[in-house]
Amino acid sequence: MGRATASERYEELGLAEALSRPYDYPTACRELGLILRLAYAKLPKGLQSLVFRDTLSAFRRLPQVQTGYGISSANILLQAAEVVLPKQKKALAVSEFKHAAVAHKRHSRAHEDGGSMQLPHDVLVHIFSFLDMRSLVTASSVCWAWNSAASDDTLWQLQYSLLFGEYDISRLRTGKLVQVKDMVFHQGIERVDAMTNLNWKEAYRRKYIDTTIYMVSL
Repeated sequence: MGRATASERYEELGLAEALSRPYDYPTACRELGLILRLAYAKLPKGLQSLVFRDTLSAFRRLPQVQTGYGISSANILLQAAEVVLPKQKKALAVSEFKHAAVAHKRHSRAHEDGGSMQLPHDVLVHIFSFLDMRSLVTASSVCWAWNSAASDDTLWQLQYSLLFGEYDISRLRTGKLVQVKDMVFHQGIERVDAMTNLNWKEAYRRKYIDTTIYMVSL
């Protein structure tokens, strides 16, 4: 069996399918935005067409994503498109976004808490520790309290471990770091004695970017 093409590897990311699921839509938009900014200009023409196709699809699906996080994620994707797309494609992308934003505003409903009591922050963090990355990002868009809990550094430390295998998971759940010698990040090496000062969400984002771009551009 021959080696998969760049376009086939891109399709395996499943972004087109993810855009059709409201709970995956924000993450898919952000991943598309990263691909546009960091890899689009270097991609084969055929793969550029697929990325552009999914970018337009993201804007067209926006009205079905009735959350504030949906519109903000689509905005991030639009900003990336405006930076890297050629003039004609950029104009089409901007037009699609504007139409979608109007439709989204027309059909959106304001989120109401209904006066319900919020769970304590530490309880939310514990519950969120059982979510995968995409579900965690989606949970962060529900309300301010959930956003705060979903941004807790220990959760992203755990997500990093689950995806990249740098730490012992059982000790991570107790907040204790395994003493390893070195840890490779996006650029350079961070010493263990500096780990307590790491922004784990940012570390995860950088590592995830590297992995995604590597898969697409091989």
